[in-house]
Amino acid sequence: MDRRSLLGIAALAIVPLACSLPVPTSPTPVEPTSPLPTEVPPTSAPPTVASPTDLPSGSGACSATATAAFDVYTRPSLLADVFGTFSPDFPPVTIGGRTADGWLGFDPGVAQAANIGVFRLRWIAPGSPATLSGDCASIPIDPWVPAPGVCYQMSMGPVEVHSAADPASAVSHTLDVGEFVAVTGRTPTGWLFVNGADGNVPGVIGFIAEMEMNASGPCDSIPEVSS
Repeated sequence: MDRRSLLGIAALAIVPLACSLPVPTSPTPVEPTSPLPTEVPPTSAPPTVASPTDLPSGSGACSATATAAFDVYTRPSLLADVFGTFSPDFPPVTIGGRTADGWLGFDPGVAQAANIGVFRLRWIAPGSPATLSGDCASIPIDPWVPAPGVCYQMSMGPVEVHSAADPASAVSHTLDVGEFVAVTGRTPTGWLFVNGADGNVPGVIGFIAEMEMNASGPCDSIPEVSS
């Protein structure tokens, strides 16, 4: 057999072998897997002051205990000045008043000059982090509370309200202890213009002598008015 015949037989033997070999394929890309979400355990919020319709009715005086630090206010409004911070480090306070919208008032037990009645209270806002105990449901709702940003006259005894800034003018009303009026003006002659509509004696309006003043609130910048 000649050389060419041998080469032809070898070529015929290689062809079926090549056809039987596996064809290489590109590797299948592996999709990246997202990390499994880590479950975060829920955190429990501190207890908050109960709503006005859900106050405890236990026995004994109503008291509030702070479960986290929060601000208390000089008047029952978030617009009022902050009196201080009530925190769990302090002992419970005894609640002595409340408003229809859920503010709770307490006497801080510190010297307050001549503050009387509702003006002695400092206020816990609704939703503050505190727990209540005792008979809180029986605390009566205060029929009137001072507003923020208002100067008030707190009479310690009878104070005459005059129709004009003159001691000889007619007396339209005599303020008793527990009657509060807003002071909205000051005359150069030593009289204060007062208005009971912004206090707890609607209809009372006129002038009181400045020497009778027992003030509460921002009273350093009372506007000047004519007599």
